[in-house]
Amino acid sequence: MAVLARSVACRLWLLFVLVVTSGCRGGAEQWGPFRGRMVDAQTGAPIAGAHVMVSWERDYPNPVHWTQRFYDAQETTTDADGRFEIPRRRRFFAMLVGEPRFGAFAPGYFAEAEEVITPGGQPYVDETVLKMRFLGNAAERCRRRPGEPAAPRADVPLFMNAVQQYNLALMCAESGRGL
Repeated sequence: MAVLARSVACRLWLLFVLVVTSGCRGGAEQWGPFRGRMVDAQTGAPIAGAHVMVSWERDYPNPVHWTQRFYDAQETTTDADGRFEIPRRRRFFAMLVGEPRFGAFAPGYFAEAEEVITPGGQPYVDETVLKMRFLGNAAERCRRRPGEPAAPRADVPLFMNAVQQYNLALMCAESGRGL
C-alpha cells in the first residue's frame, strides 16, 4: 500500500510541476528588447511621437478556469524616424506570466498591419514595421477611436494620457459611432 501511495504522490507532484512550468516563458520573445518602426501605410512616411506599449498578464489557476491579472507594462514613444525600442525587462520568478501584448497609438491613425522584416522572425523581437492607416474624416476616427489599455495609469502614463486627450478632442457621440 505504501508503494501505491508513493506512486500516486509522485504522479501528482509531476503533474503539478508540469502545470506550473507550462506557463513559464523566457528568452527574448518574452521580455525584450522590443523594437520596430511605425510608418504611414499609404506613404511609408515615419510617424514621430506615436506611443507604443507592451504589457504582460499573469495566469492564476483556480478550480473552474484560469484567470488573468495585470503583471507589468512598459511604454515608449517613436523618434523622428518612427523608430522605437522598449528595453529588456529583467524578471525572476515570473511563473505563469503570459506572452507580451503590444499596443500602438498615433492620433488619427489605426494599426493596419505589422510586418517582420527578418524572414521567420518574431514580431517586435526582430525588426518590425508597424503600418498605420490614416483615418481621413471625423466619423471614421470616432468609429475607430482607441480604448484605454488594460494597464494601470502609473505603468503607462504617456500612452494613457495621449489616448484620453485624443478621445476628448474627437467629441464623438456617446455611442462612439460617429458624428
